[in-house]
Amino acid sequence: MKPKPPNGGKPVPAAQLDLAALPTDYPKSVWIEGDGTVLGLTGQEGGCSKVRADLTEQTDTVVRVHLVETSPVETRPCTMDLRYPPLTVHLAAPLGARTVAVTVSAEKK
Repeated sequence: MKPKPPNGGKPVPAAQLDLAALPTDYPKSVWIEGDGTVLGLTGQEGGCSKVRADLTEQTDTVVRVHLVETSPVETRPCTMDLRYPPLTVHLAAPLGARTVAVTVSAEKK
């Protein structure tokens, strides 16, 4: 699945993306906004879970973002829907030619 960036977002070229750690069916949409210091990604959440984007590293060559889907520890009834919210992280400098590497995990809280 490759949702389109929100209005005004510019897709990051595929050559700059390292999305190998994402599951096959996970949304693979990454874009920049404004002056290139806002990096957007499409997350995946559903039912009782919520997704967030954590910026874990910024170097001259790579920006690493970790997507975390959080579910409640306590079992309770949840809807079986999937949602694909846009998420953003703020970079210290414009993305430029750096590679964007994205990983994902789940946690209970």
